[in-house]
Formats: sequence, C-alpha cells, structure tokens
Amino acid sequence: MDIEFDTDKDDANREKHGVSLAFGALVFSDPAYIVIPSIRPVDGEDRYKAVGIVEGKFWTAVHVYRGEAIRFLSVRRSNAGEERNYRGASG
Repeated sequence: MDIEFDTDKDDANREKHGVSLAFGALVFSDPAYIVIPSIRPVDGEDRYKAVGIVEGKFWTAVHVYRGEAIRFLSVRRSNAGEERNYRGASG
C-alpha cells in the first residue's frame, strides 16, 4: 500500500492524537478492518474512515484515495460509534 500525508498535518496529528499519520497503515493490517464512507459536501472530496484494532485498541484512520495511494488526513482512537460499526460488521 502506498501512503501519503502532509508533514504539517502529521505534526498536528502527533500533537493532538499522539501518533503519526503513518500509524494509519497499521489500521489496515487488522484483517477485520472496516471502511466507513464519511462523505460530506463541505469536505470537497470523498473521505473514508478505516476502523481497526491495533495492539488491542480501536483506531480510526480518516483518509482519501489518490490513485493507487491512500492519503491519511487524521489518525486517532475510535469513538464509540465507530467501535459499534466495527463490532457489528465482524459479527
């Protein structure tokens, strides 16, 4: 998987959420990860949230697809709704 992210956003994500945007690639390593569309006109592009478990905790990687690459916009601990979606999808 090719990943991309803005270095300024990476710094901001580290400050706010304690992890690099590159950490988002680990969310995709969960074999049961899910992708939730997060499409809002205000964003100006189709965004998605990948939710998966990394080291026993739920994480969400907000991203867009740019050709063959995944561009991470935010990586953070999942909220309760995202955890419910994951649990519901995995049975």
